[in-house]
Amino acid sequence: MNKEPIGASVVGEESITQKNKPQRGNAIVLIGCILAAVCMWFYVMGIDSPTATETFSSVTIDIINQREGSAENKLSAISGTNNVLEVVLKGRKSQLNNIKTEDIVAYVNVSDVMVAGKGIYTVTVEAPAGTIIEDYYPREISVYMDNRETVSVPVKCRLIDYTLPAGYTIDMATPELSISTVQVSGPASELELVDHVRMTLAPGTVTQSFSGSAPLEAVDKNGNVITSKYLSLSALDATAAFHVYITKYIDLNVKNLMGYFDKNNTAVTIVPDRLQVRGPVELLSDLTSHTVAVIDETKIREDGTYHYQIDLPDGIELVDKSSDGAVSVDVRFNSTILHEMKFANEKIEVLNVPDGKMVEILDSHIVVGVRGYRQEIYSLRASSVAVEIDLSNMSSENGEYYADVQVYLKSGNSEKLYVVGDYSVQIRISDAAEGA
Repeated sequence: MNKEPIGASVVGEESITQKNKPQRGNAIVLIGCILAAVCMWFYVMGIDSPTATETFSSVTIDIINQREGSAENKLSAISGTNNVLEVVLKGRKSQLNNIKTEDIVAYVNVSDVMVAGKGIYTVTVEAPAGTIIEDYYPREISVYMDNRETVSVPVKCRLIDYTLPAGYTIDMATPELSISTVQVSGPASELELVDHVRMTLAPGTVTQSFSGSAPLEAVDKNGNVITSKYLSLSALDATAAFHVYITKYIDLNVKNLMGYFDKNNTAVTIVPDRLQVRGPVELLSDLTSHTVAVIDETKIREDGTYHYQIDLPDGIELVDKSSDGAVSVDVRFNSTILHEMKFANEKIEVLNVPDGKMVEILDSHIVVGVRGYRQEIYSLRASSVAVEIDLSNMSSENGEYYADVQVYLKSGNSEKLYVVGDYSVQIRISDAAEGA
């Protein structure tokens, strides 16, 4: 077997190693060059490329009508104002990066249109400085020209899909609306079709008054919705409130102001004693009776029939519209009597006479009525009754006047006795004599 010298083997490995070192250095340099070239390419393509393009969507198309509202041309663009287009611009990348959609001008000029109707018009696009238009779409749009007018129409509310318990009703005629009228703008030819604007509520099962909001829509006289895109409303929605009513009978009664009447001494009869009324559920559901009048017993001297108007709470009304809204109250005294007592003018006490004045009662007497049970009336004495004139609030000027007379029973008398009626006398005020 042949063996190579050890020294020769070592020398061979060193020679191979020395040959590979220049090749690795060349690879590193090559990779660096490639990276530099890529960076340079991105720089050129991203910054200074003269052929870059960019697409801009949703560019607004303006409608230009330089003679709108003038005497010779009253037409307006009814449609077309909400159109947009897509534009492709070409230019340096650095410029395209700084352009916004609103920097691109697009418009249709309808200044020369003199006849109402729909037409197809060319869209003009103006590119920002330093760029050119590569393409855009659409190139044409339709514009509807007409005399644009505005009318005021009422707001109405429609109810659908609801149920009511027996005896319940909804006041459909007079809902409470957040707005009563709406301004509708659009072509004169289409405004002629608009009868009103309507909102629609679906309240479901209804047991009490309710409200709700809903969108507004224009409708014709037959209730059909007008779907024209050329009509615009000054309000988009509204709120309506409806009252839910019930009908029921309530009892009628009267009350006594002083408490002198009771079932043992006075019979009070009301005709009619009950009435059918209608009102919102919230007001009427708990109402079972109504006080027609509060009787001041001191104003009623004898048996008689008295008439009172029924003053129902706000929101509640009589079902019978033919009724005059009055009841008769019959008063009959069955255990008390009216006793009349005569008082001469000198028995009338005058209080608070102005300084330097004298008062003369011109009437010779007054007759006072007192009502009560017989046994109390028979024991009543004139000295138990106070008869007074108080001049605190009267004029102190000389002259003749009518003065109210206050009559009341002095303490110690039966509580079942009371004075009936109002009283007055004629008096004369004059200067008091010197030394008087």
